[in-house]
Amino acid sequence: MRLRTTLAQGRYHYSCDGRAMPVQDSWQLGEDTEGHRIVISRRLVGEEGFGMEVCARFCEGLVSDFRIRWRDQVGEENARYRLCHDAGQKPRLGDPIAVDWTGPNGPQSASVEGAGRLLFPLMRIFMGPLLLKLETFREGLEVVSPDIVDPSQRGKLLAPRVSHRSARPLAGDAATQGAQELGDNVCGYIYQGEEAERDAHCYVDERGLLVGYDWPSSTGRLWQVRLRDLEWSPKLLRLV
Repeated sequence: MRLRTTLAQGRYHYSCDGRAMPVQDSWQLGEDTEGHRIVISRRLVGEEGFGMEVCARFCEGLVSDFRIRWRDQVGEENARYRLCHDAGQKPRLGDPIAVDWTGPNGPQSASVEGAGRLLFPLMRIFMGPLLLKLETFREGLEVVSPDIVDPSQRGKLLAPRVSHRSARPLAGDAATQGAQELGDNVCGYIYQGEEAERDAHCYVDERGLLVGYDWPSSTGRLWQVRLRDLEWSPKLLRLV
């Protein structure tokens, strides 16, 4: 998956209790030679640039295929996730998910099946489409994503992890304040994700872009993510 043209790009700025964090989170959106919409996103930490890179393809509003590369002081691991559908058919929610990843014992593979399971490549740029999809399912959805909970467990690193996620519209003062800070036509959501991100407040604009993300840590610190340095082609109406 390589970009033939770039239609948008930006980066996410991280802060904790108002102090900037050394996280480099950038992304590019474009099309490949076949006209598929492609997103490349990198999240790196520290001077060594350890972290992960994702290259994903969108189809019918869903992430249909992505590759992820993880690199840290121990080494590098890779994985590929893809929806499996019949030839000539378009991807849809509930398609079986095929996973191939590296591990300490060599190449691994798995098939994850089940109705209502959504493919999610973890990076912030994919949060907007995820939230918009979750909004239409009041009870939430099961999300399949690479496991990065404990990178020291190399046998589990990038293996498929299934978790339940949900989102509902944010109301009241928090919604008003978020909209005023982050611009016009911004919708706020209360997001229930992983344990570390319970009751996060997320803000998505009319293009389907995540523009803000606030969550309290278990130690009471307030983490915030904001979209910065956005470049957006006038030819592009929405992210997906």
